Amino acid sequence: MSITRVVAPVRAQVVEVVRAEILGGALAPGQRLVEREWCERLGVSRNTLREACRQLEAEGFLDIPPHKGPMVAVLSDEDARGIYEIREALESLAVRLFVERAAEAAVERLRAAVDELLAAHASGDVTAMLAAKGPFYDVLYEGAANRVLREQATVLGGRLARLRARSLSRPGRPRASAEEIEAVMRAVEARDAGTAAALWAAHVRAAARSAWDGPAEPAGSAFP
Repeated sequence: MSITRVVAPVRAQVVEVVRAEILGGALAPGQRLVEREWCERLGVSRNTLREACRQLEAEGFLDIPPHKGPMVAVLSDEDARGIYEIREALESLAVRLFVERAAEAAVERLRAAVDELLAAHASGDVTAMLAAKGPFYDVLYEGAANRVLREQATVLGGRLARLRARSLSRPGRPRASAEEIEAVMRAVEARDAGTAAALWAAHVRAAARSAWDGPAEPAGSAFP
């Protein structure tokens, strides 16, 4: 696959390609990226590749040890548990604030985003499920009206995407996740902030259990 120079900046395209291969499992935890091979494959300069790798390192997808090439980050059990604990706190607060602050038009936009998300879950396509989460969270955090909260969620996003892919790959999890999200949406529409936040916290805990109980990963890590 080569990189085109239209649609998005070249660096952004490189980031997207490498991120997709990590999420899809083509690049395994601990696997090194050989600069020369990737530059030839994508048709980009080393500087462009290095800039992309630094962004992916900031997102939690890559590690770049001193004097060594980039490698796919390995998440320990402790790291993964910590990510889910922070996710539960941030997202439950976002749901509560959304119910308390969002206008009715925002609730309608969230319902539309949820319907798209549920359709993606019904498809069984993990890539489609992950893609559908973007618009949902955009509406959620906009309605929550807390810029700092959204910034912190963005920082967490890269590492969380890898764990979401693992969780949603587990048989039965997409359907269960869809049912949990629909229950939250009904509470949001009823303007019941406490119930919506509690249900979302339970949803995150269920996703965490699904990730931890998922298929075995390559030696050295319990998480992709």
